[in-house]
Amino acid sequence: GPLNVECPNCHAMHFLCEKHADSPQRNPRFGMCCLQGQVNLPPFPAWPPELWQAYTDQTFISKIHQYNSALAFTSVGINIKDRTLQGSGPNAFCIHGSLHHLMGSLMPPEGQQPSYAQLYVYDPEEATNIHATRPGNEGLDHRILRELHDMLYRCHPYTPLYKQAYQIMQEKPQEQHMDVRVCIHFQQGTDGRRI
Repeated sequence: GPLNVECPNCHAMHFLCEKHADSPQRNPRFGMCCLQGQVNLPPFPAWPPELWQAYTDQTFISKIHQYNSALAFTSVGINIKDRTLQGSGPNAFCIHGSLHHLMGSLMPPEGQQPSYAQLYVYDPEEATNIHATRPGNEGLDHRILRELHDMLYRCHPYTPLYKQAYQIMQEKPQEQHMDVRVCIHFQQGTDGRRI
């Protein structure tokens, strides 16, 4: 059947077949979304205006994956199995082991262009020019890249951390730049898959 049955608690949309077996069809209850009202998440914050504006541009929408990759803070680290899943559904591939994100160093090696989070410590115009000239980004709109970069710089919670770490590194002698490590510490009971 269609995806047209609303959870009475959190208003998530469901298929009727997802209801609890003991709930009636006229007043179905669901456990997959909010555990029948036990989980109450705050609403998502409003999108920044730049993102709303970008979504009105068909060129942006047609290249959304490229913009996402161009402005990413990290790259994905996975071991892909040699086979892909074949079938009539969407394209899929198998991951062997775990999915993780690669951050790289705070500053690029000498002679290399900065990438990913390294760009968020640069002057925004210079960072946008670097984003635009990276392989695969040649067809992206410079104005949209700049607006989204500025939006991430202003709204992303980790941007100030990168900026502060960069400033600290600039104050250190060059020989101390080689063996700096960042560790993420979890409080006991934290699910490391959900950060």
